Amino acid sequence: MLALCWGGFYLAFNSGGFRQDVYNSNAVNWAGGGAQAAAPVDPKVIGKRLYTQNCVVCHQSTGLGVAGQFPPLAGSEWVLGDGKHAENHLVMLLLNGLQGPFQVKGQSYNNAMVQWKQLADDQIAAILTYIRSDWGNNAPPIDAAFVAKIRSETAAQSEPWTQAQLQAIPPVKDSAPAAAPATK
Repeated sequence: MLALCWGGFYLAFNSGGFRQDVYNSNAVNWAGGGAQAAAPVDPKVIGKRLYTQNCVVCHQSTGLGVAGQFPPLAGSEWVLGDGKHAENHLVMLLLNGLQGPFQVKGQSYNNAMVQWKQLADDQIAAILTYIRSDWGNNAPPIDAAFVAKIRSETAAQSEPWTQAQLQAIPPVKDSAPAAAPATK
């Protein structure tokens, strides 16, 4: 009984009560080996997780979409920023969604994409960084600051975009390279 009481007091006085100012889950090193701060997570890893949670139903785990319904992301000029398309169009597409006829890789689609405004800037940047670097895509990452800039510039847009609206907007590239993930 004495050991049980001592154990309770010990935990009460040494656990920090899991208060926010004492317990910081971001500083926990789950791999063990001491109280080192965990290395930053690669944005592609976060992007893949968010893509799987939010996008995979339509665009599939392969990034090939569903023929005639949902466009592919693999090799898409909209994802890669080829020609008259750029990163600003891709960010706008994710923020406000898309409606109406749409051309991707020479194929026509006529469906709706939902808005993802509820996601934070770093989450949108992570998703875009992931889709721009998987399935054979090889495009630079998207920075969260660039997403914030586009979100601010297009805040008045409440409806989903159409292809004609997006193509009428001059292409803008993300000039600030995203920070490379830390390596050990």
